Amino acid sequence: MSLYTRSFAFLKPYWLRITTASLSALLYSVFSALLIWMLGPLMMALFDVSSGVNPLRSPGEQVYQNGSIPVVTQPDSIAAASNPLASSTLPSTMPSSTVDGAIPGVGALTEIKESIKAGVEYLVEADTALDTLFNFGLLIIFIVVAKNAFNYLQRFHMAFVQESVARDLRNTIFEKYQKLSFDYFHTQRTGSLMSRVTNDVLILNQSLDVGFNHLVSDVSLVALLGGFLLIISWKLTLMAMVTLPILVWFIYFIGKKIRKYSGRTQERMADITTVLEENISNMRLVKAFGAEEREIGKFHSATNRYFKALLKMVRVRHLSSPINDTLASIVGVVLLMFAGSAVMTGSGDMDASDFFVFIVAMFSLIKPAKSLSTIHARLQEGMAAAERVFSAIDTEPKIIEAPAAISLRGFRDKITYQNVCFEYIPGGNVLSDVSFDVRRGEVVALVGPSGGGKSTLVDLLPRFYDPQGGSVSIDGEDIRNVTLGSLRALMGIVTQETFLFNDTVRGNILYGVESASEDEIIQAASAAHAHGFIMELPEKYETKVGARGVRLSGGQRQRLAIARALLRNPDILIFDEATSALDTESEHHVQEAINNLMKNRTALVIAHRLSTIRNADRIITIDRGRVVEMGTHEELLKVGGLYSRLYNMQFRKLETIA
Repeated sequence: MSLYTRSFAFLKPYWLRITTASLSALLYSVFSALLIWMLGPLMMALFDVSSGVNPLRSPGEQVYQNGSIPVVTQPDSIAAASNPLASSTLPSTMPSSTVDGAIPGVGALTEIKESIKAGVEYLVEADTALDTLFNFGLLIIFIVVAKNAFNYLQRFHMAFVQESVARDLRNTIFEKYQKLSFDYFHTQRTGSLMSRVTNDVLILNQSLDVGFNHLVSDVSLVALLGGFLLIISWKLTLMAMVTLPILVWFIYFIGKKIRKYSGRTQERMADITTVLEENISNMRLVKAFGAEEREIGKFHSATNRYFKALLKMVRVRHLSSPINDTLASIVGVVLLMFAGSAVMTGSGDMDASDFFVFIVAMFSLIKPAKSLSTIHARLQEGMAAAERVFSAIDTEPKIIEAPAAISLRGFRDKITYQNVCFEYIPGGNVLSDVSFDVRRGEVVALVGPSGGGKSTLVDLLPRFYDPQGGSVSIDGEDIRNVTLGSLRALMGIVTQETFLFNDTVRGNILYGVESASEDEIIQAASAAHAHGFIMELPEKYETKVGARGVRLSGGQRQRLAIARALLRNPDILIFDEATSALDTESEHHVQEAINNLMKNRTALVIAHRLSTIRNADRIITIDRGRVVEMGTHEELLKVGGLYSRLYNMQFRKLETIA
């Protein structure tokens, strides 16, 4: 499916509004064209009323006023050519008629022109010239009001469609983000992910507006004004079309260039968003290292790259307007001289009012024609954005549910890791043939050097990733055969980096468990040793914690995370170095909260401080992706292996500090 088809597919739910907007655009163009047509007869009527002399006639041809009713004093053929309110046909003896009869269809153009004139005459004709002029005024007011009314309807309905499509696109991308696997976000820049939802959708939305809103009104206006030119003088119209192939080729060439440069520009905007997001997220680090100037330099560099990319696109985009203007003006002046001289000498097939309408219509045609010339370029900008938007929407999650996935109804027996192998990139083994069990109610600690694969092991349990070899099962059921919702509902996860939202204390504790009562919230907070400090906050449970919980200390953030896990009341707990970044006092409070949380629950604990897991039922030592030791604290110390060395190293370090 093409990018155009997929982009416009988002318009389908709003077909009624689009139809209304399109019909309004068409009627707006019709009344705009009618207004231009009316200018010719109106000007001629004004000249006749004001002076009694038509300034576009030769000096000997005059129309005198008898009171307020014109009296024709020259031959009928001349009067018919000069009076826009006179319904007449061209004499058969005129050369133009001979030509018209020789070319099929041209005679019909003359009949159409005379019919339009007769229609205008019928609408405005009155007993006196002043009454006729008054009718002209009423008709013009009606046309202007109708034109602007339809213009408003067009703009309103298309604005509704535009904003609705932007909303739908952003919702679709965000929903896709929620469904994508964890590894996708490890390979994408945050700024790029954000830019797709904000900047790229905006550009694509503007292209949809151009593709429907301007396309209908501009095409219909060009068609109507072009039709006027054709029925007034097909010869001059054909002369004007000589430049059309050049313009078409130029528009195509500009469009290809703009699509290329627009893609680069959007990438550079993603760079700016990335630098900005990283700077704000790590402001504490920036301040601590006095790196403000370095960050300013990075941001300036990103904005300069965006500026240069944008400048290339703008240079190409704005090249089309002056070239189109120049070509249109040259053609217009040539036609003006050619047709004007023919009218003044009386050698052409147009009268003065026809000439006036032709010139006004021709120059009025320039604006919508210029707009059409930029539509292709704007659409190419949108297609560059669409490629980025749909690349995210089309990404397939690696973690998917099996077609016949079952729902787990609680945890009864044990978790089994069976010959598990895993790698993030081909050839880079992180886990190799790992096997062990975690029985219900058991606390199992994972220890070992950094980079050994401990966090990866616990990430496999909630299926953040799937192993390339072996399996992870709960109560004998491979977790790849169960629904993700029921699997993750069994678990509570507390990590070293605590994730809090810019919400109230209550909102963060309630996250994922919206139906808890006030007593349950307070009970969870108390068990997590958080209720005390919460009651000291300015607004207690309604206090905003700030982005990522910046208004709280590290220990307070961890205790809120534990309260959140307690409220969820999970069967299985995962602690990923939950106390490693805390000071001694905070660690004491958090460790007590963890002990409360682990009561009568199954827990997998990754520990940095080995003193915190001495009472674990089993300790598994992981090194370079393999299980090298397994046993209780006392058993592993007696073995004198890796665990014993790590423990003694930490113990000696603590003695040195003391």
